[in-house]
Amino acid sequence: MRLWYQSTLDFSEHRNYARSLAEHFRKIAGTGTEVILRGRATDGAGSLSAAEIIGSSIVYRSVVDPAFVRAVFEAEALSADAFIAASFSEPILPELRSLAVMPVVSMSEACFAAASASAPKIGLLTLNKDIVPYLEKSISLHKWKNRVSGIHLIEGGISETELDAHYAHPSPFLDRLTRGVRTAATAGAQAVIVAEGVLGMMAAANGLTDVDGIPVIDAIAATVLFARFLVDMKVSTGLMQSRAAYPLPSAAARRLLAVRAAGS
Repeated sequence: MRLWYQSTLDFSEHRNYARSLAEHFRKIAGTGTEVILRGRATDGAGSLSAAEIIGSSIVYRSVVDPAFVRAVFEAEALSADAFIAASFSEPILPELRSLAVMPVVSMSEACFAAASASAPKIGLLTLNKDIVPYLEKSISLHKWKNRVSGIHLIEGGISETELDAHYAHPSPFLDRLTRGVRTAATAGAQAVIVAEGVLGMMAAANGLTDVDGIPVIDAIAATVLFARFLVDMKVSTGLMQSRAAYPLPSAAARRLLAVRAAGS
């Protein structure tokens, strides 16, 4: 089985995170499963920080959306069995499902499935206010409103770049995360999703799976294992995304999109 794991981050700027992800994949993916890790390639937006991209809707749409369309075609060319949209910003999920001829896995959706099997009320923790509208969009899209106890910010305004730079010394960040879980618990959370990849990977790599009886969902493991489940369902039962919900473009339209994606 071959899974394409597509991040919105430029891994040339987040090397520690990339290494930790690759190590985690080897641990969780299982025998016979290859996880192809891809970030957003350095391009004209290479000088922009992740915060600059996520903080502006027009910049995000101009930079991230084309990268994910291009990645779907690249994943198909490598005969990937599933495409993982590995971002809690959940870029153009309906459009990707309409384009792809393989299962498209949302990190947000996979984590919520895992968390909701653990507890009725789920809290979300993230790094800064810029991601909150994207999380609210996901909550609305997937009809989770009655299951989410709240969205909470980790204290201190941490950036992904700061986390990556201090990845070998995680204690101060994990302490803030622990306090964030307790804040979410006070607001009613019975399980927590760390809705930010670098911090979530740091927690998983250092064994932070529970705070005072509140499960901390391993977002990377939940997403990869959910992708394996969907591939197994496709092989065993033929299940794919509904074409009533996500109709494929015509062959001519797909060729046009592929050409445009290759040139973007």
